[in-house]
Amino acid sequence: MPDYVAANGMRILGNPLPGDPKVISGESGAAAFGFVTEVLRNPALADLRESLGLGLDSRILCFSTEGDTDRENYRRIVWDGLYPGFASLH
Repeated sequence: MPDYVAANGMRILGNPLPGDPKVISGESGAAAFGFVTEVLRNPALADLRESLGLGLDSRILCFSTEGDTDRENYRRIVWDGLYPGFASLH
């Protein structure tokens, strides 16, 4: 997957909606969450979303297996915007 997918996962996990817990996750740990987010949000992936049966009522469990093991890179991605997201690219 493109780096921006994991980077978006890191940003969303680290800056959750009110009431959701904050998760500090590195690229590998946030990749699955970033992928699910991309599939749900990217109109170009509608066929994949439908074939997986994902919708507004879906419940998806992701495991983050890595924290910010490289703090400098974590900050470059989350704070400085390294690897901008899909919406920024188009």
